[in-house]
Amino acid sequence: MIKLRFHHLLCFLGFRGLGYNKEFVENFRKVYEKVFTENQKVVLVTQPDVICQKCPRLVDGICSAEEKVKNFDIKLREFLCKNGISNFDNVLPNEIYKVIKKLSTQEFESICRSCEWFSLGYCKEGLLKLKSEQN
Repeated sequence: MIKLRFHHLLCFLGFRGLGYNKEFVENFRKVYEKVFTENQKVVLVTQPDVICQKCPRLVDGICSAEEKVKNFDIKLREFLCKNGISNFDNVLPNEIYKVIKKLSTQEFESICRSCEWFSLGYCKEGLLKLKSEQN
């Protein structure tokens, strides 16, 4: 089972091989493949996860941007709960993405606008692509 922060599901939508350093990008790509491509089950959390383990901002298990990042997690969790998902243990990512498709552009921006990667527009583009896909 892969332990994954809620907001990383949104990050996957815009992943283009960029990141803090090579080690981080390689790790992110491996997790992306397992979760986004292979649909392996996850446990969604609001704390450092398998992706964070290779982030230079994680020092002694503590993220230097934890308050901001946890806010992304909480906002996405709240959206998912409002849209019928309440179990976040042992879930298939494609089931979560069916609900994420309902996320409006405004809701997405409300969750992600303070992210340092937001201005690139990749995640928003990925969300719009997801929303345009059938089923």
